Amino acid sequence: MSRRLSSSSPRASTSPAATSPAKSRVTIAADEITPLLRKASRSLSNTFYGDPRPLARNGDANGRIGEEGSDDEIDGEGGREVEVYIPGRSTFMQTLLNCLADIVGTGLLACPIAIAHLGWVFGPLLLVLTGLVSLWTLKIMLRIIEKDRRLRSFTDVIGYGLGPIGEKVVTALFFSEFAIWIIALVVLFSDTLAVVWPIYSTDEWKIVGLIVIIPTSFLPLRYLAFSSGLGVISTYVLVGILIFSGIATPTSPGSLRDPAPTDLWPAHGAAKALVAIGLLVSGFGGHGLIPNLIRDMRHPKQADRMCETAYGIAMVIYIAVAVCGYLMYGRNVSDEISKDLARTPGFSPMLNNVAVWMVALNPLTKIPLGLRPFSDILFSYLHLHPTILIPESQKTPHVTRPSSLLSVPSATSSLTALQAQAQAHTDGLDLAAERQHNRRERAKYFLRPVIRLVLAVLVTVGALVMPSFESSMAILGGGFGVIMIIVLPVWAAGEALGWKRWYGAVIAASLVLAAAGTGAAIFTARDTRDL
Repeated sequence: MSRRLSSSSPRASTSPAATSPAKSRVTIAADEITPLLRKASRSLSNTFYGDPRPLARNGDANGRIGEEGSDDEIDGEGGREVEVYIPGRSTFMQTLLNCLADIVGTGLLACPIAIAHLGWVFGPLLLVLTGLVSLWTLKIMLRIIEKDRRLRSFTDVIGYGLGPIGEKVVTALFFSEFAIWIIALVVLFSDTLAVVWPIYSTDEWKIVGLIVIIPTSFLPLRYLAFSSGLGVISTYVLVGILIFSGIATPTSPGSLRDPAPTDLWPAHGAAKALVAIGLLVSGFGGHGLIPNLIRDMRHPKQADRMCETAYGIAMVIYIAVAVCGYLMYGRNVSDEISKDLARTPGFSPMLNNVAVWMVALNPLTKIPLGLRPFSDILFSYLHLHPTILIPESQKTPHVTRPSSLLSVPSATSSLTALQAQAQAHTDGLDLAAERQHNRRERAKYFLRPVIRLVLAVLVTVGALVMPSFESSMAILGGGFGVIMIIVLPVWAAGEALGWKRWYGAVIAASLVLAAAGTGAAIFTARDTRDL
């Protein structure tokens, strides 16, 4: 009986199986797997630290994986398929740029209106507090990843602590949150371009965005760092123009020298205050993508420093835009600060248009990153990740196992060494099994880009029916954001690393906040439509 095991399998070997007398070889799909293994050969390590528990979907708490009747078992003869672990290739700076592109973006534009809803007393305080709590829960997730470096995505990390049922629930929530976020990016892109370059309608610009999104969704993460760098630069340009325009403009609106009327305390009601908290939370929601970025790092031991650097930079940018935007436009600030820049000529209409163009370009640098966790999770559940075929009786090759997050790669392997290791696992495979395996690999090689293409089309279709940007971001942050950023990481950490007495209080308070924030977002969205 052949067994399909994911890279999460900690077992060194499986029970012996009948082998073919004919000598065969380990099969690696020539169109994709061999090049990946060749590129990764310099940083392979078979060192493990911590408790190598399996991923929830592939085994139970006792580490039983691929047993008779399990979901990962497939029928066949001649060997078992094992997912290939590809060591990361992204540098610290590439990962930092991708992380900044993830957490600095749509939430930034809504920061001024969040401060307007909360007032000067609570607004900046809650902005800083939200950033610190988000960084804390992200570092909790890093501690879980240290327990098992085979964790591939956000759902893997949370599922490690909550088990198979919890992972399924988390997957549904994750898909919902990321769908809303990516759709909001498409809406932001189309709305902004419809203002600064009205040659197409908003819906037509969404179709143009799809044409740009499709090719970038196939690029490796290390290459997406270049577009992420462009997104970070556009963000800095936006912030610079906003501040310069505020200083150079002599009179309100749009002036820092003559600030618009503002409020010290929340003046728009409790519902708007709850919406504002959701807007702030949505700005720091990078947890869904960052596990994928950490897995792709060349030196994962730098993950903590990378996250601290990214959140520090993001915090400075968020505070600058929130304070300056609120001072410049006061109580009349809109849900996207770019709209205010486009409507008011200020010191230089040309500079304001450049800032709005930066806002329009920024979403296009984030959408490919946002689609990556989607596709990775689907690949895992549909068993579409690349695999190699090895005999039932042989140990799992160490090239399928990642090193610990804390370990430094200690084994330097050349292509010749990898080929020699593959040759060591040639006994026991028959030709029919190899051909069957190769057919599956070719099918997976075709299906992976098809899924990426379908996802890009679906988010564009969703953007065609998207409500207002403020309501979407409030629902994203107030409901899904609080659960995904605070509740689930703390709960998973309690199960995987041990409960602390105050974890329960954090979870309870966050659930109340999530329910209240979602209700407030729906209530205010209804009032907006009535107007």
